[in-house]
This record gives sequence, structure tokens and C-alpha cells, in this order.
Amino acid sequence: MKFLVLILVLGLRRLDTSWPFWIANPQRHKSWLQQWSNRLGQGQGVWWLAVLLPSLLIYALTCWLGGFWGQLLVLLLGMVLMLWLVGGQSEFRHVDELLVRGRMNDPEGFAALATDEFDVTGTPGDPTYQSALTEKILAREQQLFIAIFWLVVLGFGAAFLVVLNRAWVIRAGDEQANNWQMRLDGWLSWPANRLLVLSMALAGDFTAVMEKMRGHWLRQEHSGESLQQVVNVALEAPPSGESGSLSAALDHLESLQGLLLRCVAIWLILSALWIIVI
Repeated sequence: MKFLVLILVLGLRRLDTSWPFWIANPQRHKSWLQQWSNRLGQGQGVWWLAVLLPSLLIYALTCWLGGFWGQLLVLLLGMVLMLWLVGGQSEFRHVDELLVRGRMNDPEGFAALATDEFDVTGTPGDPTYQSALTEKILAREQQLFIAIFWLVVLGFGAAFLVVLNRAWVIRAGDEQANNWQMRLDGWLSWPANRLLVLSMALAGDFTAVMEKMRGHWLRQEHSGESLQQVVNVALEAPPSGESGSLSAALDHLESLQGLLLRCVAIWLILSALWIIVI
């Protein structure tokens, strides 16, 4: 059932449709936490009641529901939950639209879409702009892969926990940087990030990625910069500073899109194998 939910959600996210605001709103997770904060204040009690407790309730509900009608309910509610967690808009579709505008020699439209969807400003083709856009795209995909990983391994409750805990950490900011929720986020992200890197190795230059990751596998490095370096190695791409035209930026973006799509295919195969084994 989890695999079916995953396939349907990934398919629905590629559709060009108008999603309800509570799914399409980029700040939906922060709004959820803010609503609880308005009731309970800004203390740690918000995390226990708005992050951990719903995760446990979701896990208990999916365990309790059985039979045909129960599993059908899990399918429907699971799709709604996952769409709320990962958003109704697919990053891959946005990248496709960026490529179309770029190939049509429309830098203004390219820049406008990049600002609207990825909050990146600047001049398309500039190495710094290209690096920032790549980092934003990778950050979105990284969160998608982390949610998928925990959905497949431990179910809907675990996916809720990891996504909302990340939203909590981002919302808290530097004032709670040493809090244990940040360490929890690091541990929850680590296995999915390492599997993502391995997927990039399988989808790209395996030997180069393995060499790049030598001595780094056990570290909790999951910043956009380090992941971008792995992407460049996997694609056998030069550093962004060596490119300086819109055409070169589009070539890199297209290669990145292809790499991530191959990673998704690898993850779906691994997910199916995992579900079959367990």
C-alpha cells in the first residue's frame, strides 16, 4: 500500500493542476506549527504535541486499519497526507518549465519562474546564479527523498515526523541551533542522504563518486554545497565557475534533471524490493 501511495503521489505531483492552498502553500508546515504555538506558546511542548504525537497517532491508525475497506482508507488518507508533506507541485515539472523557457531564449521568463518557484534572483547564466539554483533544486529533491525513505522504511508516521521536525528546526533558527531536535534531524537525514549519494553514483560516474565520498560516508554532511559537489562529480561536470552562458547553464540543468530522474527510478526499484522482502 505504501508503494502504491508513493507511485500515485509522484504521478499527481507532475500534473499541471491547481491544488488547494493547504497543499500548495509553501509555508504549510510552518503554519501548522504556528497554530499550535498560538495555543501553547513557544516552548518545547509544541514539538511534542504538533510533531511527535501526530506521528504516533498516524502510525497507530495505519496499524489498526485492516481489511479491504481499511486499506482503501489508508490509501486515500495516505495520499492526502503525503501530498501535504511533500507538496502538490513537482520540482521536476518546474525544472522542465525552466528548460523550455531557456531553450526558447527567454531569460526574463526563466528568471521570473526561478524566482517564483525556487526563490532565486540574479542573471541567468551567471555562475553564482547557476550554483544557487542548483542548490535550491537539490534541497527540494533532498527533502523529497528523505520523506520517501522513511515512508517506505517505517510508514506514514515516520514520514510525518521527519518532515515536521525539519520544519521545526528551520522555524526555530539559530536561537535553538543546539537543541536536540537538530541532532534528531541530522540522524533522520543521514541514511536517506547516503542512499541518495549512492543512487547518484549508480546513475552517474560511479567510480568518481566513490572516490569523492572516500572518508565521508559516516559524516553527517548533508548541506547543499556538499551534495552539489557530488552532483558535479556524478555528471563529470566542471565547477560552476567555469561556465558563464545561459546555454551552458541549461545544459547543466538538463543533466541534473536527468540524473535526479534516474535516482527516482533507482529509489522506486529499491522501495519495491524492500516492501517485497519485508
